[in-house]
Amino acid sequence: MAKILIVDDDPDCVELLSIHLLKRGHAVVGAKDGPDALDHASWDRPDLIVLDLRMPMVDGIRVIEILRANELTSRTPVILMSASDKAWATRRLPEDPLTRFLEKPLDFDQLHALFGELLPAARG
Repeated sequence: MAKILIVDDDPDCVELLSIHLLKRGHAVVGAKDGPDALDHASWDRPDLIVLDLRMPMVDGIRVIEILRANELTSRTPVILMSASDKAWATRRLPEDPLTRFLEKPLDFDQLHALFGELLPAARG
């Protein structure tokens, strides 16, 4: 299965997602904020990142911009998640075939459907 990096400043969200993904056979790495996510993305080289939009210090949009500018992480798929208004959040997203948006609270069926879309694209 895939190695997934989960990034959220809410440790309960990281834990809930981790438990769910571990039960499905994925390897999971957690990060508490944007800088932590960027470190893990470079060192752990996840297959996919599930990233919260609104975080202190560096928000999810800026994390994506930094990921795309780095040769090591430029092709890492990202699922950006937020409880914010979807229209507002998606307007801020850059045009990027490896990035999707998912509203909180998360629908795990939708999450796994996005995995199916993004993981083959990253490998191809």
